[in-house]
Amino acid sequence: MTSEVPIGAKLPDLDVAFGAFTYTDDVDFDHLGGGLKMAEFDLISLLCKPITVAGDVLLAPAFQYGYNDLDFSGVGGAFPLRDDELQSFSLHLAAIKLNEGSPWFYGGWARVELASDFEHVTSDAFTLDLAAGVGYRFNEQLMVAAGAAFLNFNGDFWICPGINFDWEVNDQLRIGLYGPIPVISYTPSEDWSFSLRGYPGGGIWNIEDNTGASKAIDLTSYQIGAFVGRRLTGQLWLNAGVGFTTFNNITLSDPDGNYKTLDEDMDWGLFGQIGLSLKIW
Repeated sequence: MTSEVPIGAKLPDLDVAFGAFTYTDDVDFDHLGGGLKMAEFDLISLLCKPITVAGDVLLAPAFQYGYNDLDFSGVGGAFPLRDDELQSFSLHLAAIKLNEGSPWFYGGWARVELASDFEHVTSDAFTLDLAAGVGYRFNEQLMVAAGAAFLNFNGDFWICPGINFDWEVNDQLRIGLYGPIPVISYTPSEDWSFSLRGYPGGGIWNIEDNTGASKAIDLTSYQIGAFVGRRLTGQLWLNAGVGFTTFNNITLSDPDGNYKTLDEDMDWGLFGQIGLSLKIW
């Protein structure tokens, strides 16, 4: 594989920019009364066209913004959280090292994030995530990779191993597993795309409680849905999807994940999403 392989083959299904609004309806708590509704807005964009350095290393810097509006309903007065608006800003850098004449390639990723309610911002609101892996391209249609992500370095640190593959079955059908994101996509024409996919949701945000102590809200979920995309003009696409969230949990703890004052599993819920994307150059 050489650096002459098109960018789309090196980084499959990558958008220059993607923005989406997602609404998740009532997700009931398993043991407490009440539940959670959430409105989210996410925006991620490459900061420039991917750059080739040192002959065979591809760099892709990106910026991401996230807004989450948590709406708790039917909870008692002793519930330790209130309705809140949480935000995050992050810078990403992805790198892929290609080896001319060899099917092996290597990848790395780094993210620096600021996530908080922005009422009081401390060093606990910043975190660093890293990932690295190695892959093998069998041919132009199939590649596999394995690696690990090292997440939340200055908080509740954890390591997540992962397996990736990308299989272009034919010009219309593509199947892939990109870490925790499985995707089956069908593109019957240049103007339409359909997909089934799963992806992790939620996040970790730093807040300050009523006593002035630094706390971490850790919201986890996994979203599974069906999506459709329609080309509007040029490389601009309108996207929409519906599905359900599962493996839902919310905790409130100190920044290291200890001394939990809330650790509650939640039932499954329904979500809808609409957004715009600008495809790769």
